[in-house]
Formats: sequence, structure tokens, C-alpha cells
Amino acid sequence: MSLKVPITTNIILIPLFLITGCSSLWIPDSDSTEDTTGEVSSVNAFTIPDQRISSPDLYSLQLHRRNAERSAPVIRLGSSDQLSLRFDLIETGARQFRIRITHHDPDWSRSILAPEMYMDGFAEAFFGGGRASSSQRPSFRHYEYHFPNNRISFETSGNYMLHVEDFQTGDHLFSLPFFVHENQGEIISSYDTIFAPRRDLRILHQTNSRFIYPEFVEFPQFDLEFYFIQNQFWGRTRKADHFDVATPGSVYYEVSRNRSFIGDYEFRLLEIPELTLRGPRILDYQPGFVPPRLILNADVQGFTSGPHTIPGARFGSPVSDLGARYGDVYFSFDPEQTIGENQEIFLVGDFNNWTIDDRNRLQYDETDNYWTVNTFIKEGSYAYKYVLVEDGNIFDLALDDTFTRSQQEYITFVYYQDPVYRHYRLLQTNTFYSN
Repeated sequence: MSLKVPITTNIILIPLFLITGCSSLWIPDSDSTEDTTGEVSSVNAFTIPDQRISSPDLYSLQLHRRNAERSAPVIRLGSSDQLSLRFDLIETGARQFRIRITHHDPDWSRSILAPEMYMDGFAEAFFGGGRASSSQRPSFRHYEYHFPNNRISFETSGNYMLHVEDFQTGDHLFSLPFFVHENQGEIISSYDTIFAPRRDLRILHQTNSRFIYPEFVEFPQFDLEFYFIQNQFWGRTRKADHFDVATPGSVYYEVSRNRSFIGDYEFRLLEIPELTLRGPRILDYQPGFVPPRLILNADVQGFTSGPHTIPGARFGSPVSDLGARYGDVYFSFDPEQTIGENQEIFLVGDFNNWTIDDRNRLQYDETDNYWTVNTFIKEGSYAYKYVLVEDGNIFDLALDDTFTRSQQEYITFVYYQDPVYRHYRLLQTNTFYSN
């Protein structure tokens, strides 16, 4: 099946723009960044290759600015900003962990900098202990760590990756990206809404920004790079391929029309503030199991979702209280279409790191005529989707509902290639939202 719809348009070449990239004019149903995640080799994965969770006992992982749970993990260099790392391990004994931090270029390849050039202080840190939950079905231990601090701080800006390992065994638990910017210059951002002649009638957002750059930038057309990201799916970062340097002191940049974002990208919302029968999504609650089971009403393609305001950190909002409980949550889905032999359906969401792997694969239940899957989720609020995977390609719009007009979050990043050390500095970021 093909989900790429060709369109016909006129191209106006404007001399003030430096235009790069291909000229093939089709509007993608999803991005085309190639990636490998979990058990499935997937084109257009939601996460970057190194963003992964290795421990099967780790849940409710979060990384955001301190006291701003829904924020992106972005802080300002040299400020009092801190990031908060939180997670649960389904076990009772306390552990100790080692933190390593690596510096990366905008494409997430390792930068040329040695740790002593981007870290001030120690190359690694340790934490542990945690707090035991009061819930016993099952028990878990909650861990928190805040940085930068007196052991970890940063000398330079850029893309970073946080790696957490078990101190005793050296086993990798997880890796997550974060960003440190310099607050240099100013970004003014917007988007144009395009009603494209697409088969699925979705709208598009062509994002654009103007960057007023600092005085030390001498050759903005060569020294600066510009990127956009939608809804904090870091694996889908798009480099701006049109920019204009005609106005002294500033650069206008945008993604080209054929690389515009889906303007009504849809999420489904799961709200389970407590494990009970109360709630519009709850069909049945079975407390006799450990963990207790929560059976949700079926999702039906085209009729389930609503116009939600869901942008925020792609980790959801698990209840932080130590008395919060985990449940085995059962999803069922009617795709309203035939699923071919070379196609598979996966459940991805805030509760599983938006990862395509076998644990999230739906199975067809011939008794109920639904596709089903169950997963371990803590009380809280989460966004999720059903996605179709065919021959290793993710078609994340194929199973959406119709015309929900969910609000979108966009973040733009401006990088400067340092002429001395030849690494990428992150000068400025800006977050903006659709109406």
C-alpha cells in the first residue's frame, strides 16, 4: 500500500533563498528519517537510535525541566535551570546507578569534543537509594535525580545524551536526549496552514522562523543550521531547507512545502487517575489480579479521539505519589480496515517511550473481532496512538481518527558551528504552538 500522495504545484524560484534538498513534490504521510528501534527495523521511528530503555523493570521514566513536568528537556547554559530525572523500578531493593553524559552534533552523531571540554567537574556521577512505594501490588521503588549540580555541570551548549547504568553490574538501564542552549540571539516563530489536495484531507503546517543572530556570527549562511521538531519526537527532527539572509542581522528560515508537518497530528488520550471502575474509558476493573487488570472500552478507527490539547513532554503525567498504583491495562482496537499479512499494528505512547517493539504488538482476537494488547501503566494521564507497520515502515497516520484538530507543539533549534573547535553550539531554541 502506498500512503504518499503526489500533488501538482508551481515552483517559484526566489534568488534570495539558498535552496537545498530534493525537488520531488509529494506530501508525506509520515517523515522519512531512517532509524532502527526495538525488535522492528522501522523507517520514521519516533525516537533517535540511542534513545532507548533496556531494563524490562523500568517504568514511568521522565526527564524535563525541574518544576515544569510537561516541558521539553531544554535548559540554559550557566543558569540556575535544572533537569529532573524520575523513574520507577518494579522491585523492592535499593540500587545505585552511574550517570554518563555524552555530547552530540545535531544529527546525534558523537561530537569531536572530549568530556573535559563539555563537562565542568566529573565525567560521571552516582545516585541511588530511592523511595519505596506504599503500594504492594506490585511494589516499586521511585528514584529522582536533579542536574546540573555540584558534580555535573556543563561547559558548552549543544545536544546531550544521558546514559544511566547499574553501578554494580554495569548493565545499561536507559538513555535519553536533552539540550543545553546559550540564549544567544532571538527567535520569532510562526507557521502557515496549508490545505493541500491530499487524499486524507489533512492540513499541513509549514513552520518558519526569523533568527536575529548575535554579532559574533560573521557568515550566517555557512555557520548556522536550523531545525524544527514537532511534539518532541526527536527522531523526526527536520532541518530547515530554505533560508534568506538578505536582511542584515537576521536569517529567515523554513521547511519547504513538501516537508511540512501534519497540522492535525492526532493523539488518543488515556486518563486513569485511579484504578477503579470510575472513568469514561473503563469497561471492567479486576482487582483480584496482581497487578490489577483494567479493561478499556474499545477504540474504533474514526470515532474515538477528540480535539485534545496534548503537547508536552513525551513521557505523560504519571501520578507522582508513592501510593500510586500500576495496572495491567488492556487495549482493544477495531481498525475498520483489513490488515494484510505483511502488516502489523503497534501501540505506542507516553507510557512505552514511543517504541516499536514486540511487547507493543497487537494480536487479533477472533472471539471478539478486535486487535488487542495489554501493557503495564501507572495511574496518570498519557497520549498514545495505534500505528501500522508494513515491511519495516511506520505509517502513523493510517489508523487515525478523523479531523480531531489536536493542538501541535513545535520547537526550533539554531546551531552555530564553532570556528575554533569545529563543534556545534546550540545558540537558541524557541517553543511555539498551533491554534
